Amino acid sequence: MSERINTPFTAEHFVAYCLKMVGHPYWYGTCGYKATSSLLSRKTSQYPSHYGSSRTSRYKQDIANKEVVCDCIGGSKGYAWTGGGQAMLDAIGTDKSIPSTYGSHGCPDKGANSMFSYAKSKGCAWGTISTLPEVPGLALTKDGHVGYYIGNGWAVEWEGFAYGCVKTQVSKRPWTHWYALPFIDYGDAIKTAPVRVPDTAATEYTLGSRSLENGSKGTDVKTLQELLLQLGFNLPKYGADGSFGSETASAVKAFQSKAGIKADGIYGGETHAALMAAVADHDEAQAPSEPVRPDDTEQALETPDIPSAAPKKVTIICSSGTVNIRAGNDTKYSRITAAKSGASFEWVATAKNGWHAVVVNGQVGLVSGEFSSIS
Repeated sequence: MSERINTPFTAEHFVAYCLKMVGHPYWYGTCGYKATSSLLSRKTSQYPSHYGSSRTSRYKQDIANKEVVCDCIGGSKGYAWTGGGQAMLDAIGTDKSIPSTYGSHGCPDKGANSMFSYAKSKGCAWGTISTLPEVPGLALTKDGHVGYYIGNGWAVEWEGFAYGCVKTQVSKRPWTHWYALPFIDYGDAIKTAPVRVPDTAATEYTLGSRSLENGSKGTDVKTLQELLLQLGFNLPKYGADGSFGSETASAVKAFQSKAGIKADGIYGGETHAALMAAVADHDEAQAPSEPVRPDDTEQALETPDIPSAAPKKVTIICSSGTVNIRAGNDTKYSRITAAKSGASFEWVATAKNGWHAVVVNGQVGLVSGEFSSIS
């Protein structure tokens, strides 16, 4: 045990690193970087919704404290790209720089969702959260977020701007899956873990967060099927059952052919964009799915006057069907995805006209306050 905990890229070493990072800040889009004014400027330009003026004083304090910053998946990428995280730890509170090699040590530059897909493509063990084995160092994931299991029912996660890197109880967090990180050595422990536990039709995913093909299951598949039916593509035998079979593949191919894209039956990024555009065209010919209010004009996002213990989730509320999450705070903006009632997303900010900015599929989208609430 003592030998492995001192050996970079073992599960024991990775867990020790995660624990040492507890209490340090979360900056969106960072991977173990030194907090500097130039970094703040770059990230503000790159992700303006995450670096609003209401957060500037905290970011400047992090710079003054000579902090090292990460986001959720950036915590593990920083570990890998610095050869085991020691350079990050040494730089906290000092003037030391952080030598880093982008994409090194078997860790590609993937987002929270795409790292899970990459791990599965590399044959790594994974399963639903109910099958989580007692193997420290595993990644825990839900749509758009990741944490790291440290054992005995606890995890470390870079939870968000208001929380930073914290220890949390697994049972009190909305994790849906676990998986082995492809660049971590789990020794013999992972060999006894369940592998490739299949999703079910009820497994929570947001449409567009992953590619779908024959054999996929989840709530995103059901949303896809419902939108295909809405557009007139028939699913006569199984309907919207949350399981992607040959019938759904045929409907996807038919849609792809009509949209003028490669008809391979796989629901990827190009098909998702085409489907969102097609649903928009369909809605224009039907009654609007969202009310257009006189004050639904473009507004700047702002942080409302709420206590420092800010609500962090936006929950979708609708009596039937789905609610659109858009690229802006008005029905004129393009759709990013559609979400069902009860789906929840990380809250970013709220516009003056009541639309909430949320993190969905690794980007910021907005949903009408008529169909969502902060909790």
